[in-house]
Amino acid sequence: MRKLPVILAALLTLSPLTCLTGCGGDESTADSMTAELETVTETTSVTTSGTTAPGTTTSASETTESATDLQTTTAELTSAVQSMTQTVSQAMQTQAQTQAPAAASQPAAPVDIPTIQTTGGTNRIENGIIVANSGTDHPRAIEQFCGNYNSDERYAKLVSSYAAAVGSNVHTWLMVPPTSQAFYQPDDIAIINGSQQTHFDKMCEFLSGVTPVPVIDAIAPHKNEPIYSRTDYHWQPLGAYYAAEQFAAKAGVPFPQLGTYEKKTADGYLGAFYRVNKIAELANYPEPFTYFKPANNDSLTCTYYDTRFQNGQKSLLFFEGGAITYCVFVGKDNCILEVDTDTQNDRVLVIFKDSFGNALVPFLTQSFSKIYLCDIRYFDINAISFIKNVGATDLLFAVCTTNAMATHNLNYIEQNMNK
Repeated sequence: MRKLPVILAALLTLSPLTCLTGCGGDESTADSMTAELETVTETTSVTTSGTTAPGTTTSASETTESATDLQTTTAELTSAVQSMTQTVSQAMQTQAQTQAPAAASQPAAPVDIPTIQTTGGTNRIENGIIVANSGTDHPRAIEQFCGNYNSDERYAKLVSSYAAAVGSNVHTWLMVPPTSQAFYQPDDIAIINGSQQTHFDKMCEFLSGVTPVPVIDAIAPHKNEPIYSRTDYHWQPLGAYYAAEQFAAKAGVPFPQLGTYEKKTADGYLGAFYRVNKIAELANYPEPFTYFKPANNDSLTCTYYDTRFQNGQKSLLFFEGGAITYCVFVGKDNCILEVDTDTQNDRVLVIFKDSFGNALVPFLTQSFSKIYLCDIRYFDINAISFIKNVGATDLLFAVCTTNAMATHNLNYIEQNMNK
């Protein structure tokens, strides 16, 4: 009796372009109508200064409208948030130091993290999207999360089957990046079919040979920091930083403090909630997009392969210049990225992900000697053979909760084992 309400809820709450699956690349038009309702590829071109993602054509297509009078308000962190952040960071660093060789000592520059307003105004649903804080200078669009307990079980068992297939020499991890709804759900808008935490807990019940990486609790203390975009489906890089920090602590690998990164901010960012879902109110209140470049960025060797792990081309990890979008790192989804780092610990990480996983990579280049980034939707070789052939010591699944619920994404993960 559960299936009919779930299907009706999804149809009533999702606009035809509600679920974003990536920052670039072409989604196959052969996907079923179910797939089209569950997900849509955000088509974005990135204009760069002499740096383009291999195999892509770039243009200045990211525009901002009515943003000439934008004034970005920043304030110092409150002492409570500072204390909480320091406590979490110190605890994770202590755990990592007891599990792994100590990281090279690096002085941490001060990090200016602004506080943000998360309440006020009114809330509504428009085009299948929650619009919170409407009528204020900080409206926030939020994708409604439609959980599915059958998908929880299936996803957990699929990841467990990967763990069994690659063997005990590869440590398999499950991180399920939450969407912004986990932190900014308005009280007067109903939650559909359970919270994201509840569904992650359900997944954990069915895991075998897999270590879960709980990130909701790690991110939650920072909800008054700009950890998620107000105008886009994705987390901001700062949110990915706290998730990566939690993973590194669990994995026992070095993890530098945020102050060691080069902070870059572009103003006037308007994401897919405005461009795709047409939430017009957002146009008057674009947001800053802040990303962080690791200290070893210039030492990285990044090779972009096609989805058959062939035709490798050297390029950079960050694609800058022109309009900044979520594609500033990696540039596209339909590729296999190999990142050789200067970290010498013989830990080789393979990440199977959706677009949320792209933002994790810059924060792990000082934690692993080599990283392979693979999109579950664009992978055309046998996944188990690939993991073994590249000498992986760690396998991380990082698919956000929305896409982990989508039947066609689970099909991709299953099919990738058998190609």
